[in-house]
Amino acid sequence: MRPLSHPAAPERSGLLVIRIWLEQDPPGRLRARLTQAAGLGEAPTTLATASDVTGVRDAVEAWLRRFLDSPER
Repeated sequence: MRPLSHPAAPERSGLLVIRIWLEQDPPGRLRARLTQAAGLGEAPTTLATASDVTGVRDAVEAWLRRFLDSPER
């Protein structure tokens, strides 16, 4: 293996997991929990919960905007 002549810049990353399920009472009610981590080695935290598609979409969009607007690490 050859050493790199110029080390690569650290990759900026984030992690967002969306867990969705349908509740039994009332039947078919959508529920979602969005969990985030600043990177693959970070502990996850709950970002938001939602009970409809619009709420999930809005939470994902807000997370993406914060990621894009945050200064690079």
